[in-house]
Amino acid sequence: MIPFPLARLLFAVAALFVAHGVTAASAEVEFRQVRIGEAVGSLPPGWTTLGPEIPVWLHLHGAPAVVEKNFAAIGAPGVLINVTRPGLSKVYADYFAAPDRWENLLRETESVLRRESPSQPWKIGRLTVSSFSAGFGGVRQLLRQPAAFDQIATLVMVDSIYCGYVGDAADKRVDPELMAGFLRFARLASEGRKRLLITHSVQVPEGYASTTETADYLIRQLAARRTWKIRLGGDFPKFFRRREAQL
Repeated sequence: MIPFPLARLLFAVAALFVAHGVTAASAEVEFRQVRIGEAVGSLPPGWTTLGPEIPVWLHLHGAPAVVEKNFAAIGAPGVLINVTRPGLSKVYADYFAAPDRWENLLRETESVLRRESPSQPWKIGRLTVSSFSAGFGGVRQLLRQPAAFDQIATLVMVDSIYCGYVGDAADKRVDPELMAGFLRFARLASEGRKRLLITHSVQVPEGYASTTETADYLIRQLAARRTWKIRLGGDFPKFFRRREAQL
């Protein structure tokens, strides 16, 4: 996880293809999977040494085994929870719109951790939420809920903020109402009160705003300044460019 410094928004842009590399060490990490209601919990070796207030990473939309490898590759602390459902963004929005869904997920997570390791009175610690692609529907719903918004310390959106247009779609005006939660979170991140990482591709969907357009919208709203950094080489071509938006 790239730290979010004070007064800086970091947007990582995949220009062609981005290698999702997994180190040899992380490939050897074996997670213990447990059911947490409808979610899958992944417990890495040594997780019991991190308590009793343990960091939790909730990921929306991604095969648990793949997410586990990347979780290990970046050396993320704590335990991983995965919510992956068949369908598009609406299924995630509807899922987290259910009354008490968020509170129950956190409560059930603590219960499972206590069952797996009764020696500690486990509590949810620092909370990171990440999303790939369609998972943004769930994130948007969570950002509308005051308790969830306050509890999420870090947000990682991996090619995952899509949005409808307002007015004539031909004008390509991002709907500010649909972006309100993300913008509020970004403002707090720019003040050092939250952490935010957004990546986007160059895909152009038909009839709604792309992840490029929504990233650009956030940059404009925050009156941020863009810089470009090019990284050449690596096993997976050709280059990776990172755009920083600094306030």
